[in-house]
Amino acid sequence: MIPILNLFRLFALFLLCLPIYLFNKNKAVYYFLKFAGPSFIKLGQILSVRPDLVGEEMAIILSSFQDRLPPFPQSIVKEILTHEFGPQAENFFAEFNFTPVASASIAQVHKAKLKDGTDVAVKILRPQIAKIMNRDICTLRLLIKIISCFSKYLAKSFLDVANLLKQVSRDELDLLHEAANASRLKEDLQGLEGFYVPKIFWKDSTSKVLVLEWLDGIPFSNSKAIAESTFDKKQIAKNFVISYFEQVYNHGFFHADMHPGNLFLLRNGDIGVVDFGIMGKIDKKTRIAIAEILIGFLQRDYKRVAEIHIEIGLVPPRTNVDELALSCRKIGETIVGSSVKDISVARLLTNLIIMTRDYKMVTRPELLLLQKTLLLVEGVGMTLDPNLNIWDLARPWVKKWVKRNIGFDAKIRDSIFDLIALGRKFLREL
Repeated sequence: MIPILNLFRLFALFLLCLPIYLFNKNKAVYYFLKFAGPSFIKLGQILSVRPDLVGEEMAIILSSFQDRLPPFPQSIVKEILTHEFGPQAENFFAEFNFTPVASASIAQVHKAKLKDGTDVAVKILRPQIAKIMNRDICTLRLLIKIISCFSKYLAKSFLDVANLLKQVSRDELDLLHEAANASRLKEDLQGLEGFYVPKIFWKDSTSKVLVLEWLDGIPFSNSKAIAESTFDKKQIAKNFVISYFEQVYNHGFFHADMHPGNLFLLRNGDIGVVDFGIMGKIDKKTRIAIAEILIGFLQRDYKRVAEIHIEIGLVPPRTNVDELALSCRKIGETIVGSSVKDISVARLLTNLIIMTRDYKMVTRPELLLLQKTLLLVEGVGMTLDPNLNIWDLARPWVKKWVKRNIGFDAKIRDSIFDLIALGRKFLREL
């Protein structure tokens, strides 16, 4: 379908959703995205972590998006496998279950067995999904040209949406890119107890078919089965929280979609994670700044919190430090309270992001992913241990990390490395 015909299709859907919009605009947007097709379902998921574009209420509604579509038939699965592995595709696996275990907007997953008897998960891209997403991006760009004649601001908002969809198509339509994400995360977390990333079978994977280790366990979406399991829930929650700190602060590369459907309680009590399409990346300078902000709140040093916001560009450079410190105090005193155990780190970060938008700053996408991940980690952790205290669990780990990265010795070390890098750059330019 060419973009102009697709535009008419979307316009017809818009007219159908219009009566709902008159009563509840957020629900209308939800239903429009749900029935507009797989591209827009995926877009809805991405927009759920961009409250700077859609607003807080809309982001909450979109976060409930269930990324499920009817599976494509066995004949199409065979066709794709034949295209990727040749005419002997059926002999490529010792066993292959053509009934998918999961079917989403971008791909569906099957259980199979390799020739050596290894159980694997086979993720297969939906047929024509690249063309569909490319068509929808072209349609949005056509719509932007029309809207720009009436409103430059609205056109800019739609351009941001189109760019998000383009980013999704680039990252998630190449399953080897997802394989690389999983491979790096597994390497980063090597030796970490209680958190497991499946092995990628590179020689058996292509850009349209990803083969990875099958995780045998209870999905966290089955909360009743998780609750009835005999494993130590407090220890599992601790492992989960520590894995988050390890990903974000030690490596700056984290799984940004750790909802219960992507997590499994394995037979040995470890947490297994799948679906590596959405990953967060955060540089060391920002990691250190966020850690110092959290420490500043704990110590009620609101002026230092304000200074850090200015230093790393979270607010305009000419912002009045004392006024910003008062805004930080308002957030800190209502959240931190008198006891560290009552702190919700995710809520604290959410309020800080809202505050930076009051200063007309564009919120950085990596911080929004970090915020979303924090909410997921706290939510899953609380289902395991209702008395979960993230600060108590992470305090020993954080102390070591702070000593390595924020202490006086660390700053001297980083300054030396910066001087060496500057010297190398100078020599290259000469």
